[in-house]
Amino acid sequence: MNNRIDAHQHFWKFDPVRDSWIDDTMQKIQRDFLPEDLMWLLTENNFEGCVAVQASQSEEETNFLLDLAKQNSFIKGIVGWVDLRNKNIAERLEHFSVYEKLKGFRHVVQGEPDDFMFEKDFRNGIAALKQFNYTYDILIFHRQLPAAIDLIKNFPDQPFVIDHIAKPDIKSGDIISWKKGIEEISKYENVWCKISGMVTEADWNSWKADDLK
Repeated sequence: MNNRIDAHQHFWKFDPVRDSWIDDTMQKIQRDFLPEDLMWLLTENNFEGCVAVQASQSEEETNFLLDLAKQNSFIKGIVGWVDLRNKNIAERLEHFSVYEKLKGFRHVVQGEPDDFMFEKDFRNGIAALKQFNYTYDILIFHRQLPAAIDLIKNFPDQPFVIDHIAKPDIKSGDIISWKKGIEEISKYENVWCKISGMVTEADWNSWKADDLK
């Protein structure tokens, strides 16, 4: 058995309101996408399984992914959503701690103001994760790297995962500030990075492999 795992996979029952991020530029995926749609692709490409990551910001989404994982053994882990700014965050994490496949949480910070990661309530939520051995996925645009670096620096014992290499502006080729930020993050041993999401930041219609190097 191999150990190849797709580290970042979304599943959904398509709802055009809730899933508005799947706009008309992505018509091919404006439909349900469930484990049975992925399983054959994983098998064909010699992958053992995947990690399912939240795409909607609700505990309902977390429960949806947990149900899928219970029914599909190739879903090896879940990165869910919980309101990290909730005053009762410890209680919510305790609630979810019984689910072995739930490995961490993510908030779609790329859609928030650039100072979101400095908010006291958010950082209180981050501080609560370590007690339950949860990771935190950082989903940002490259302009938010300074805030991410400050977050990482202030929580040295918290495991972080950078999603989609922090979304550099591959399309324009202006990656100097992104490169500087990533080099700074690489100094921290509590951070991992997913090599993913690059095509979405390139020119969708004319990208080349060399654009991603």
